[in-house]
Amino acid sequence: MGAAFQAFQTAIVFIVIIVIIGWAFWPKNKDKFERTAESIFDEDKQKDLAKREKQESKNNE
Repeated sequence: MGAAFQAFQTAIVFIVIIVIIGWAFWPKNKDKFERTAESIFDEDKQKDLAKREKQESKNNE
């Protein structure tokens, strides 16, 4: 494998990295990423609510 092939391979990897970074910061994807990030907190809220309801039902018995 020659130096030309290694240079070509390096250029391809560099371009792929630039494309991935561009896709991640593209304004169209911002809402989708924010919803995905917030979904973690939504799951915690649902678990807390279920735990509180269970605890309240025990207290009412």
